[in-house]
Amino acid sequence: MTGQEHTKDKYNFVLYVPELLHKQFRVSDEGRVIIEFEVNPMRTLMGKLAKREPVSDLELDELSSSAWLAIDGSRSVLDIARIQSEKTGDDVDESARRIVQFMRYILKRGWIRFKEVKGAQTA
Repeated sequence: MTGQEHTKDKYNFVLYVPELLHKQFRVSDEGRVIIEFEVNPMRTLMGKLAKREPVSDLELDELSSSAWLAIDGSRSVLDIARIQSEKTGDDVDESARRIVQFMRYILKRGWIRFKEVKGAQTA
């Protein structure tokens, strides 16, 4: 493999290996992931004023839950896309496109991080 091919792999998003940073979640009876957040004091105060209990949970849909649960720190984004492809019967490319969008979303939220690409060399 040439140095140029290593550089391509380094920036190929589907080869990245995600790992969860936000570990406060649970799985519902339906198999959906519910991400739990701490309720900040302002929400608690506003909840008391409105006579409601503040909730800071986010329930993921079926595909997102499946992808979330597949993140184990050893599977790449491509591996997770292959798993999703088998479950849904979609093409791997279509699954990868959806997974990449989901990974970017949860990365921006700070819920995951990526390990370095294995085999990539820094120049």
